Amino acid sequence: AAAQEQPNVEIILTRVLSSTLLIALVSVGATADDIVGQAGSKSRDSSAAFVATQNFVVGRLGRDCLGDMGRSETPLEYQQTWQKENAKYYDAATKYMEVRLSQLEYPAERDAVERSYYASVQKTGEAAISRQFSNGSKSEVCKYAITLVDSGSMNIEEFGKATKLPIMKDLEELAEWAKKK
Repeated sequence: AAAQEQPNVEIILTRVLSSTLLIALVSVGATADDIVGQAGSKSRDSSAAFVATQNFVVGRLGRDCLGDMGRSETPLEYQQTWQKENAKYYDAATKYMEVRLSQLEYPAERDAVERSYYASVQKTGEAAISRQFSNGSKSEVCKYAITLVDSGSMNIEEFGKATKLPIMKDLEELAEWAKKK
């Protein structure tokens, strides 16, 4: 049952993160031109937020579960493996955020938007983890979640296809955008 609920949570998380980035941009005085900019788009904002949240969740699972499961890799190594397996999207989202932030004229704006964006990713990722850990004992949840990551089920392409997430079209567009940059 938990696997069926997750797509809805991810869709909601993506919408929240996208809205948060937009609110952060407006709250620091960004103009409409800053918000749209050359790189900016709502779909790329949502896609980057989705990827960042997935990355956060994998890292947090690594931190909270690997040691208890007797695994030898560090949480960072575990997260980096996921990043490599998802390089098409992870690298595109990273590149997008770098370009997006560079389009903001003032360093204070960039810093405020970046802090707000990553704070939102963390908050949303923590909420997803908290929800997952409320579904059973830590041992059971860790075993299930780490198995999902290890099997590739948390890889963006696999996850998107299996759950038929509407954001996959936007993620593909983000990856294409990044290839052109």
